[in-house]
Amino acid sequence: MARRLCGAEEYPRGLTAVAGHLLPGSSGPWPAGPLGDGEWAALLAAAAAHRVTGLLAAAVRDGALPATPAQAARAVSLHRAGQLRVLGLEQQLVAVTDLLDRHGLGARVLKGPAVAHLDYADPALRSYVDLDVLVRSAEIDAVVAVLTGAGFRRTLQEPRPGFDRRFDKGLTMVPPAGYELDLHRTFVLGPWGRLVDLDALWRSGQEVVVAGTSLRALDRPHRFLHACYHAALGDWPLRLGSLRDVAELLRALEGPDGAGDAARVRDAAARWGVEAVVAAAVADTHRLLGGTTGALTAWAEGYVPGRREESWLALHTRRDKTFAAQALATVAVLPGWRDRAAYLYALALPDRRYTTGRHRSPLARLVYAVGQVRRGRGRRPPRPGTVRDGDREGP
Repeated sequence: MARRLCGAEEYPRGLTAVAGHLLPGSSGPWPAGPLGDGEWAALLAAAAAHRVTGLLAAAVRDGALPATPAQAARAVSLHRAGQLRVLGLEQQLVAVTDLLDRHGLGARVLKGPAVAHLDYADPALRSYVDLDVLVRSAEIDAVVAVLTGAGFRRTLQEPRPGFDRRFDKGLTMVPPAGYELDLHRTFVLGPWGRLVDLDALWRSGQEVVVAGTSLRALDRPHRFLHACYHAALGDWPLRLGSLRDVAELLRALEGPDGAGDAARVRDAAARWGVEAVVAAAVADTHRLLGGTTGALTAWAEGYVPGRREESWLALHTRRDKTFAAQALATVAVLPGWRDRAAYLYALALPDRRYTTGRHRSPLARLVYAVGQVRRGRGRRPPRPGTVRDGDREGP
């Protein structure tokens, strides 16, 4: 079973060129002339969904993407609206990290704010619509308690007490302001997330200045590994903004001053057993966006995943993927029978507060879970009206 590839035909015309704009070696292809109204509207909507409105506005401004005056104005307006949201989120991020710090709880800034300010030449090229922070497994319950006391609410309860701390990727909380705050203890749900060396993420870090305040992000090698996880195991079709994050970090790693960090990336990927994730993200980035070609890219394009790696990657490379299928695959990498039993018990027979409003009974919950596992493994087609990728369902 070869790794499934995401083709350029999955995206509106011009979107891959926009996502690769300003990268060395990016080749488009660009439309020969302004798009029609329908295609332009589809491109704008996709640019927002893929977090590349800044690159879209830049491509129009630079003359790379042909546009009518009205289309150009719409691109600028869309990007300006996104940046206003980003500015508000940056203020919220400072407030959240300050709150946690006052309670002696650590946090690392992830994704949008970190890569925008550390890895892009212009932070305005990287937009985002929510916030992500890494917290320690041992502190996640305390973090939730502090945020709950500040008016945040969980979007989904944990199946059993201790599940967040021991097993889950993390959770999402929503404050009165209405945005989503994703608390991560690892990078992703499923076996790939269990392989992350969580202690290594906290041994070092890098300062990032957000809204005039010094915060802590992951160091560059771990930031790159996280970007690869998000690119290869996130949305399907692949989110082009996530691939652009990989491309920006890759440009630094394959530059004259990046050899040391590139070696650390290869070493960590091998030690964790996640080379297939890194290789997939780098190869897909180069194939769809172009960009730097160096030692890491050459290695990634020549990497051949094993059978188990292919099966784990396949849990993420489908429109109808589900958290249930990813969660079940996690059992194989749990350290012992006690953890496996506790994990399966929590998912098969969760607390009532977890199922209230979602399932009629424990039996209905079990039937639903079995169906989601089969769907996520491609054993049956998705039912009409189901959530496409399971992102709102939980494990």
